[in-house]
Amino acid sequence: MLTVQEINPTEFMSFEQHCPTRNFYQTIWQQRLLLREHNLTTFRGLYEDNELVMAALLVGRKIHFGYRFEVYGGPVIAPNKVSVARLRVFLADLEQYAFQHQGLELKLVPNLDCHVLDNDGTIIDSQNETLTQAFSEIGYHYADFKSVGYKTAAHANHYVYKKDLSHLNTDTLTKSYSPKARYNLNKAKEFGVTLREIPFDELSEFKYNTNKTAERLHFKDKSLAYYQDAFETYGNQVQFVVAELNLNNYIAIYQKKITHNDAQINELTAKHKGYNEAKIADLKRQLNNHTRKIAQAKMFADEYGTTLNIAGAMFIIQPQEMDYVFSYTNEEFKMFRGPFLIQDAMMHEALRQHIQTYNFLGIAGEFDGSDGVFEFKKGFNGYPAEEIGEFTKILRPAKHQIISTLKGLKQLVS
Repeated sequence: MLTVQEINPTEFMSFEQHCPTRNFYQTIWQQRLLLREHNLTTFRGLYEDNELVMAALLVGRKIHFGYRFEVYGGPVIAPNKVSVARLRVFLADLEQYAFQHQGLELKLVPNLDCHVLDNDGTIIDSQNETLTQAFSEIGYHYADFKSVGYKTAAHANHYVYKKDLSHLNTDTLTKSYSPKARYNLNKAKEFGVTLREIPFDELSEFKYNTNKTAERLHFKDKSLAYYQDAFETYGNQVQFVVAELNLNNYIAIYQKKITHNDAQINELTAKHKGYNEAKIADLKRQLNNHTRKIAQAKMFADEYGTTLNIAGAMFIIQPQEMDYVFSYTNEEFKMFRGPFLIQDAMMHEALRQHIQTYNFLGIAGEFDGSDGVFEFKKGFNGYPAEEIGEFTKILRPAKHQIISTLKGLKQLVS
């Protein structure tokens, strides 16, 4: 027997933390965040013979003349429990709840892949094909994410990038990266870049930097209030990490290299061996490079102070996956390779917590080398995945048509 009822946050959390399709949009912490933004929320659960097999955080967002209800990243479904019969009963309840609360439409964006690709963009596996048909049979309009790019992905990711950590450990993780990524990671360590988890009162600077990166890459950034609310509501499930460089330490590292080079040059010169000339010339080139780095560091110190804010990122941590959510890189300091250090450290943290999936989230879906974000992420040797898309049902067709007409007229006038 199938029944649906409202469930409490504790029961929902216990259920979703053991489901493979769970993501941070379907959590009690996300509900707290949404309530701060004055949205309607409820947890609904489908029981089969007293066993919870499907659940969702249902959200109502205020729009003109009513609400748009959505299940973003859900529903959360127990393994091997996807069926048209179960979906029909569960969605009927969600539709009724939304209709009773002035809902104009109900939209579902499941946390499911439809295609797995390789790093060249070739489809290597197709998944969840029957689910699309199941939603259609229940009366939902299907819209896949045909477009590519970042401007069209403000509401939902079309393509994401993931890395499977289940077969890796702390010894093999870094070895799994591409040679270029390992080189950049080693350079960041050589430069003396360090990581730090920032406190609440530094979120305004974090927002300032994410906004600069969003404008450069055409992302839609979140507000400072969002970052602050996420910090307070997610608690230990969220981390804001920044990569920094202390220029005094950096200069000391290269002064030590200069001293070492000088000693090698003097030693080789004293031997008066002709074949040492090439070695001496190479050491002098290195010495000149070290000297230039010190000069550049002193210029940075004069302009920015002794500590450089190189890059930063926000992560949400769950039992099933760690999500790399929002980030920034300050272009003037990109030569210090801070983002490589951040990603490596957080993947090691995921391994420490026995998390099997690391989700880099959005990429543009352009595999021709033009997407710098994708080029960075694929250096860690994961895989792209195409998300399944959106399913929408209009609950009040007449009112929805009036609103659509009014929007069309407004666009014509403007």
